[in-house]
Amino acid sequence: MIAVENQAIVSEKAIPKDESDEFVVPESNAFGQSFRAYEGSVRQSIVENCYRLHHINQTYDFVKRTREEYAKLNKAEMSIWEAIELLDNFVDETDPDLDEPQIQHMLQSAEAIRKDYPSEDWLHLTALIHDLGKVLFHSKLGSLPQWAVNGDTLIVGCAYDESIVYYKYLKENPDYNNPAYNTKLGVYSEGCGLENVLLSWGHDDYMYLVLKASGTTLPPAASFIIRYHSLYPLHHNGAYQYLMNDEDRENLKWLQTFSKYDLYSKSKVHVDVEKVKPYYESLIKKYFPEKIKW
Repeated sequence: MIAVENQAIVSEKAIPKDESDEFVVPESNAFGQSFRAYEGSVRQSIVENCYRLHHINQTYDFVKRTREEYAKLNKAEMSIWEAIELLDNFVDETDPDLDEPQIQHMLQSAEAIRKDYPSEDWLHLTALIHDLGKVLFHSKLGSLPQWAVNGDTLIVGCAYDESIVYYKYLKENPDYNNPAYNTKLGVYSEGCGLENVLLSWGHDDYMYLVLKASGTTLPPAASFIIRYHSLYPLHHNGAYQYLMNDEDRENLKWLQTFSKYDLYSKSKVHVDVEKVKPYYESLIKKYFPEKIKW
C-alpha cells in the first residue's frame, strides 16, 4: 500500500485478542442453525447456486480483466457514507447466516468490535466499511452479478485449496485443469507476499483498490483486513502459508480477531442507524477525504 502522510499507527497496547478473551460466540445464527453451515441451511438453494456460478466463472483471466477495469475508479465519486446508504436494501445471496440488509451487518460488526476495542477507532471504521465494496451490485458501479461481488474469496492462478466452500464446483472452472494454474504455486513464487496474488474478484479486492487510491490515513492492518476478510481458507483453515511474507503474518493476527466479529455479530436485531451515524461520520471525517473515487 502506498505510504500516506499522517497514516494512523496501531497502538502498541492494542493486542489482538485470542480465543480466551471475553468475546462470547453465539450458539446459533439468526435462523437457529450453526454458523457457516452450508449444507442444510434454510438459505442453501440460493447460496449454493451463487457459489456454483462464482466457482465456474472466476477464472484467472476474468479476474485480471475485471480488476484492471475497476482499478480505473472512474465509475463514481461519493463519500463513504453515501456509499454505505447504497447498501440499505442489499442482501448477500452467499450468506447462510443472515438475510438482513448489508448496512445492518456492517453496523453490527462495527458496534460489536467497538465494545471490545473502545480505544481503537480505526478498527471500528474498518468494521463498518469492510463490506462496502458490495456497492459493485449497484447501477452506479456497473450492476455486477452477485457471483462477482459476494462470497468467500480464493486465490486464482494456483491450485485451489480443498477447504474452499462448495469446492466441487471448481472442477467446472477452466483453470482447474490448466497446468499453468493448477499447481501449488502456479504463477506465483514461494513467499511472494499476498499483495502480489490475485483473488477471485469481488467486494473485498474492490474496496482495497478504493482505499489505496483514496488517501485514507487508516493503518495498513485495515487494508489487510478489508482485502482478505473473505479469504476463509487463509484465516480460518491456514491455507496459502507458503505465499505469505512476514508482514502478512503480522497483519493476519488482526484479521483473525476481526473475523470473529464479522461472523458472530450477525443478528436479526437492528442497530439504530440514526443513533450511531454521528459517531461513524466523525471517524469517516478523521480518516477519509470528503469525496473519493469509486
